[in-house]
Amino acid sequence: KKIMKVLHFVATVFALLCCFTIVCADQPIEDGTTLQLWQCYGTWRQSWIRGPNNDETIRLKSNNTYCIDINQYSTSAGGNGQIWACHTSDKNPRQQNQEFIWRSDGTFYNPDSGLCLTAVPFSLFNGTSILIEPCNSENSRAQQFVYNQNTGAITLRAIPNLCLDAGTSYGGPCTPGNPSSKLPYCNYSLPYQTRIKDLVSRLTIQEKAGLFGYIASGVPRLGIPGYIWWSEALHGVAGSPGVSFTGSTPYATSFPQVCLTGATFNKSLPFHIGHAIGLEGRAMNNVGHAGLTFWAPNINIFRDPRWGRGQETPGEDPVRTSFYVSEFARGFQGGPDAGHLKASTCCKHYDAYSLENWGGASRHSFDAIVSEQDLADTYLPAFEACSIRGQSSGVMCSYNAVNGVPSCANTLLLTHYLREQFGFQGYVTSDCGAVGDVLYRHNYTHSIPQTMQDVLAAGMDIDCGSMLQNNLVQYQNQVSKTYIDRALTNLFMVQFRLGIFDPVEVQPYKKIPVSVINSPEHQQLALDAARQGIVLLKNEGRYPLPLDRSRIRTVAVLGPNAMATTTMQGNYYGNAPYLISPVAGISRYATVRYAKGCEIDSGDTSGFAAACAEAKSSDATVLVVGIDQSIEREGHDRTHISFPGVQSSFITQMAECSANKPFIVVVMSGGPVDLSEPKKNNKIYSMLWVGYPGQSGGQAIADVLFGAYNPGGRLSSTVYQADYINEISMFDMNMRPNTTTHSPGRTYRFFTGQPVYEFGHGLSYTTFLYRFSLEEAKEIKMKEVRDGVKKNKVVGSYDINVKNIGHRGGSDVVLAFVSGQDAGRNGNPIKSLVDFERIYLEPGQNKTVVLSLRARDLTRVLESGKRIVEPGMWTLAVGDQKIKVRVSDDNQ
Repeated sequence: KKIMKVLHFVATVFALLCCFTIVCADQPIEDGTTLQLWQCYGTWRQSWIRGPNNDETIRLKSNNTYCIDINQYSTSAGGNGQIWACHTSDKNPRQQNQEFIWRSDGTFYNPDSGLCLTAVPFSLFNGTSILIEPCNSENSRAQQFVYNQNTGAITLRAIPNLCLDAGTSYGGPCTPGNPSSKLPYCNYSLPYQTRIKDLVSRLTIQEKAGLFGYIASGVPRLGIPGYIWWSEALHGVAGSPGVSFTGSTPYATSFPQVCLTGATFNKSLPFHIGHAIGLEGRAMNNVGHAGLTFWAPNINIFRDPRWGRGQETPGEDPVRTSFYVSEFARGFQGGPDAGHLKASTCCKHYDAYSLENWGGASRHSFDAIVSEQDLADTYLPAFEACSIRGQSSGVMCSYNAVNGVPSCANTLLLTHYLREQFGFQGYVTSDCGAVGDVLYRHNYTHSIPQTMQDVLAAGMDIDCGSMLQNNLVQYQNQVSKTYIDRALTNLFMVQFRLGIFDPVEVQPYKKIPVSVINSPEHQQLALDAARQGIVLLKNEGRYPLPLDRSRIRTVAVLGPNAMATTTMQGNYYGNAPYLISPVAGISRYATVRYAKGCEIDSGDTSGFAAACAEAKSSDATVLVVGIDQSIEREGHDRTHISFPGVQSSFITQMAECSANKPFIVVVMSGGPVDLSEPKKNNKIYSMLWVGYPGQSGGQAIADVLFGAYNPGGRLSSTVYQADYINEISMFDMNMRPNTTTHSPGRTYRFFTGQPVYEFGHGLSYTTFLYRFSLEEAKEIKMKEVRDGVKKNKVVGSYDINVKNIGHRGGSDVVLAFVSGQDAGRNGNPIKSLVDFERIYLEPGQNKTVVLSLRARDLTRVLESGKRIVEPGMWTLAVGDQKIKVRVSDDNQ
């Protein structure tokens, strides 16, 4: 009896310890908790009972007021299973999303939708979400459950160790009590490489294959959960397979689309936006509503105005883009815990990706023929900055081929440049479906095993697709184990750096609460970013901006984007907490008279008359025109760069209707639109470009219109005339002008024509005066430049005094360009951006800005791609101020 009492006491203590490490550490259940499959631990979150009086609900045994539920009363396939307070006493049909009939075949059938509870069919692992899907034999492994009335466990019939789980607060594979927690890879005192080598050595080929998809299957026998690599966060945590806007995370801060942030030319702003998004992503992960690997930013060069995804980028300049990615990645990934990543960025799309679907060619099969010269000085620099300065932990290889070799099978790109020259230390994912494209669209390889071998050998680590997961086991003898294990090592390295295999108590990022999401600080940051990016293109004549609030009491707000909300988010967006339309923003300053007038892309002019009437009866007219995702988006390039539909006529006629009063055109777009006509129309007094300005876009626009904010944005992409696209094919990847093809060149660096508005253009409500402190700079020796190129070294610093000589405080963007003595000839750029700063000055205030000249800025790239240093004179220009910089021969 004494022995039995001791054993009973030991068992009780052990149970309490298990409760502490596994159950009691769980957060309380809450509405919106994600229903999922998890390894059976016997916790209260895995114990279920049927509802009282045969009401067909499935309830938590520990708290029978919570039921399995389908999110938002969905009756469509793909609806998410969640946990919500039981409400079946209300017999309204919309309340029946909690009733599930357990049928004899083991399925749980929802009579409201006619669908069955289903684990994600193609991957059954720890953390798999539960959806409602059609009840059929093809899904039987994912739909058939076994209910143990004694324990309350509902297990998957096909995999009995996976239980239906109400959102386990899982500490990770190395959590005390997990069978693998004592193994070497869970010893966080060991170096990552040692731990990962131990982990990889324990995996079977079947387990390895399961880890190679964007939905990694996990390794249940080692307690390693499944993981969804694909989460998005271009300008805020965004809708994607790894992200769930539900429960305690119904939304995320929606910052301006990247094209507008690029126009701020604020060096530190991408860091702060990246930090905010990284915080929100980590907070969502901490409650199981997001992954930790976010596939952003997009740092491709906006080389052609027709590209549907140019909106996602900081613009057309490699230096501007390099500054952006360096700061965004550092802010997103970094924080007070130097030992772990807050979240992971992934620079995409590597490389030379800037065509969706144009001229009969698709991004999935397009071969980008890029000269060595353009590769070196246009297409590679941003990815070099991503790796070296930004220290991004991820890179995505693109759909297209580069010079005949698909990017994801391109050893030159993925190994020679990325890892060997740029020192990249992270993982490489394919774009989704790109591995299949290597075989089926590019026809680069001839078989599945050859394709798998080639992409892994080139340096790709994860297949955002299914080829490797579905075929690696079958063809294991035809794919190098060295390449397989190398790729897995790269993948695990990122997960280890994210803390997935470390104890919770040594990870401060695990304590980031959901209250950081859309915090007052993040709301203000989103508003500030939108205001900073707005570009004042035109401001002249009798009625320039800003509007006088004491005189302007009524404003006609007209146009297809006047009531824009979701349009202001561009693409790759999440659920915004709110969206302030231009109409809503302007209504804070004046009485608004709204009329749409016309659609974005339609021939219908029937709304013109009503819009004209509003313009005539108002004190001022604001016309909000432009484009949206029906015109430019992923998978869809533009066929022209004029205003679509009848917008040009609408603008002209509304200017007539608003004669002798303020008339402002606001252009909402990602890519540039030909603005020749409104630019020269003297009845249009002012014009703004506002990009896609995010959740506070309407307020930002109104603040600029009424002078609460003085605009200081500058164009980060050239605005061309409409006929530009007739002079150059989208297939032409060459940046430099070509007399044979009659190409006028691309971007401000090489374009030989006359733009409507040039790169860097932007006005203010005040005036700034520049003056260099020196008339001529010191000489720089060629050796100093050559040595400095390797280290991206600054070889000269130049002071320029900026003074606000106007009557309003405002921000000025100081842009420094350099041009060589052979500028615009023999393949040399006309000029190139080398540095920039954004400063704020009150009226009469002056400030000295220090501009840096790096060694690379004083080199030129040959046709071979080789970067060389030559003696000669360079010109550094800021506005109308210029200073000479001499590079002298080493022997002089």
